[in-house]
Amino acid sequence: MPKYQIYFDTVSGETKYNVDIDERETLDMVLEEILFDLRERGAMLKGDGEPEVVWNGMSLDFARPLEEQGVRANDVLRVSTIATNG
Repeated sequence: MPKYQIYFDTVSGETKYNVDIDERETLDMVLEEILFDLRERGAMLKGDGEPEVVWNGMSLDFARPLEEQGVRANDVLRVSTIATNG
């Protein structure tokens, strides 16, 4: 199972999280569980809005497996929030 390094932009600063994501799993399938784990540890995403995952300067599609999007094991992903209007 590929391992990824994910950096989250949290209220207390950047938080590193290492995670195994199966080749067939999508961000939709795993991100909510990771965010729940971070909240349990006291880390909250900075800002209001929807999470955005960025790799190599592009926003990733939550519905497609990472491998299909060119992301490889040990690549670094960054998670922040997209501000919503209103």
